[in-house]
Amino acid sequence: MATPYVTIVHDEVSSTQDTAAAALVEHAGAVLIVASRQTAGRGRFGNEWWQAPRGVAASVAFLEETPAVDPTFTLTMGLAVRAAIRSVVDLDVRLKWPNDITIPAGKVGGILVQRTGDVIVAGCGLNLWWPEPPPGVAGLLARDPGPDLGLRLSQHWANSVLTGGQSWDRKAYKEACATLGEEVKWEPGGHGRAVDVDAAGRLVIETGHGLTSLWSGQVHTVRSA
Repeated sequence: MATPYVTIVHDEVSSTQDTAAAALVEHAGAVLIVASRQTAGRGRFGNEWWQAPRGVAASVAFLEETPAVDPTFTLTMGLAVRAAIRSVVDLDVRLKWPNDITIPAGKVGGILVQRTGDVIVAGCGLNLWWPEPPPGVAGLLARDPGPDLGLRLSQHWANSVLTGGQSWDRKAYKEACATLGEEVKWEPGGHGRAVDVDAAGRLVIETGHGLTSLWSGQVHTVRSA
C-alpha cells in the first residue's frame, strides 16, 4: 500500500536530510524535500557534497517502527534511483557499492540513509548537468535540462520508495553494480577483487588469503586499485 506523502520544493536549503526530518513532525505519513542547492549538504561519513551547476538534492522522511534499518536498505535506495533515471530520462546508470551512482565519465550522485528513533530519512543527490566537473565526477546529461527535471526524478524515486520499493533485490543489484570485477582497496590496508554482493548486502572480496566480506559501515573508502 502506498504511503501518502507531501512534496515541499525549495530553491536552497541547508540540508534536505535535516529539513525532511523536521518537516515530518508537521506532516502525517511521509514528506519529500526537493532542493536545487544545499548549503550544508553532506555525504557518507559527513563528507561535503560537491554541487553541480544544475543538480538536485532530495530526501524522503517517513516513520518505521522496526528495530533497525536492514544493511541492504541503502543499496535498495540506489536501485530505486536507478529505476527513476531510466524511466524519466532513459539513461542507464551503474551503482558503485555501497552508495554511489555512476556513469563511465564518473560519479553523478550518491545515497545517504539516516535513522533517528523511528524516523528514517533517505536522501539522494544527483549532478544533472556539469560542463566542467572535478576529476572523477560527472553530470548525468550533456545539456542543461532546466529546473523541472530534478523534481520529476525525485517524485518518481519517492513513489518507488514508498510503494514497496524498499524490498531488497540482490540479483538486480548485482546486475547494476559497477564494483564487481574491480580490483579495490579499502582502509585500512585492504585490497583484493570484488566478486560478489551477498544476501546481507556485504561486498565479497577475493584476497590472497581467501574471501572476506565487508559491511558498508566498516569501509571508509572503496576505490579502483
